[in-house]
Amino acid sequence: MNKIIGITLFLFFIFSSYISAVPNPMIKRQGDGSDPLSGFKPCNGTTYPITFTKFSFDPNPIVIGQTLTTTVAGTSNEEIKEGAIQTTSAFSNGQLVFNQQTDYCKVSVEPTGAKCPLPPGDFDASITSVPAASSNDPSGTTLSFDVVFKIINPDNTELTCMEGPFSITFPPK
Repeated sequence: MNKIIGITLFLFFIFSSYISAVPNPMIKRQGDGSDPLSGFKPCNGTTYPITFTKFSFDPNPIVIGQTLTTTVAGTSNEEIKEGAIQTTSAFSNGQLVFNQQTDYCKVSVEPTGAKCPLPPGDFDASITSVPAASSNDPSGTTLSFDVVFKIINPDNTELTCMEGPFSITFPPK
């Protein structure tokens, strides 16, 4: 009997050590900086002409009214043309709660000092902004969304699509 208990305890400790040592993809480790894409990934596992090696927000979660630095780096295999559109769609519990289209060149490229068309090649840029508060904002809470971000050239070529988690903190009013 003691031998069976000893073997059982030995196997339990071996199994427990293994479980503790092996990273579990189901456990999200926030704030350790190990994910340069901040949880984002290409939509549907598809390869796009623009690929990202860094896609980050500081602070993360984003705080309304505080300076936000968005950093992106990667490679573009296709020219980004004047008139390219950036779409951002946010979902909460599977329901679309936000959808915005903006001129990618004016909103995301020109603040870095560059202009469209952007030739193919590597990129590494940071954009600083201050997310503005609205009178309709909630107070003292953090909301989380699933976001889909796309860049589409004027000829409807989808240059990239990234999807991932996105959180916004609304400070107390």
